[in-house]
Amino acid sequence: MINIIKKYIKDIIQNDIFKKFTEEELYNFLKNIESSDIKLSKNEILFSQGQIYSNMCILLEGEVQLTNTDENGNRNVIDVIKPGNIFAEVFSFTSNKISPVSAVANKNSLIFTINTEKLLEVDFDVTFNKDSKDFLIKKYSIISNLMSTFADKNLILLSKIEVLSRRNIRDKIMYYLEIQNAKSNSKIFEIPLSRKDMADFLGVDRSALSRELGNLRDEGIIDFEKNSFKLLYNCLKYCKT
Repeated sequence: MINIIKKYIKDIIQNDIFKKFTEEELYNFLKNIESSDIKLSKNEILFSQGQIYSNMCILLEGEVQLTNTDENGNRNVIDVIKPGNIFAEVFSFTSNKISPVSAVANKNSLIFTINTEKLLEVDFDVTFNKDSKDFLIKKYSIISNLMSTFADKNLILLSKIEVLSRRNIRDKIMYYLEIQNAKSNSKIFEIPLSRKDMADFLGVDRSALSRELGNLRDEGIIDFEKNSFKLLYNCLKYCKT
């Protein structure tokens, strides 16, 4: 585990929850909490919807997809996790720790996990030691940063609700592309989803999605090549609430 921390410390520290840490401080901190690394093969499941899971995770290598399945068996893509991203941090801090999603590796992946129950424990018996006080300060710095992360995740959830609230396939597609375009701040941008996953994310039929994308390109509204897209007009004029 220590070797993993050493190897990936520059990647781990890039996550916003470790703001104000130096690499040395973070390395020493992570050595003293309950953490582990998990290797997943492509299509391997890290945890399933409805499972109790007590770890927050940082993806170091690979790609992980978060999905859930509704009561009718329809699969919904919630998010695609890229290296450096944190996930499972929200529900792992809840009282029941029941996951609302499944996490599956899209490719061979390496994940760094921190047990949230251990992170919240306060070591009252060692608080009079200066080093222990510093440790507790860093611990609560992480918890404070997590509050900002929770707020950001809530905004992402609201964005998805906005996408799904669109009344037809065209408006859903265009609103989704607007969000991805804004994230990239570039005229040409990549979306993180395959066509099947994009259809699941938008809650539409895959063939209907492909047909509408073709229509939008034929009409000169968008252009695309595989997962690379370009908006040719301001799509807000096509997105109606």
